[in-house]
Amino acid sequence: MNLQLIADFFGWMLLINIILLIIGYLKLTVFKNFTKMVMVHLFGEQSNALYGSIPGALVNYEILIVVFNLTPYLSLRLMM
Repeated sequence: MNLQLIADFFGWMLLINIILLIIGYLKLTVFKNFTKMVMVHLFGEQSNALYGSIPGALVNYEILIVVFNLTPYLSLRLMM
């Protein structure tokens, strides 16, 4: 493996994770009613507490994307 191949891998991994993050944010904003309805059917009374914890989980996911995807990608691009 060379640096170009590893950098391409991190670039694709970054793109996929950003798309998943955007989908998560869309579920909280645009599709809020649908998401709440599905969660009520799946989890019943606990759905409100679970729905309240989703923004924190998305923030943690965003931090993980920066640490494990963006930082290695940028450092590899600077090395090349």
